[in-house]
Amino acid sequence: MNKSFWIPLMASFGTMIFLYIIGFIADIDFLKLKISLSNTEIALLPIVVGMLVGFISERIIKLKTQ
Repeated sequence: MNKSFWIPLMASFGTMIFLYIIGFIADIDFLKLKISLSNTEIALLPIVVGMLVGFISERIIKLKTQ
């Protein structure tokens, strides 16, 4: 696979992981992943931001290669 696939993918997952870590360390509810025996709560903001970073980085790579 070429870099036009891997760079946006890694940027996306890296951003999601980074935001979840910040939410865990700073105890920010809308950035946390809460898992317990009775329920699981997933914050959607890191997922949305990670997807946006992935799309933006893909567009930048496509523009640079043209």
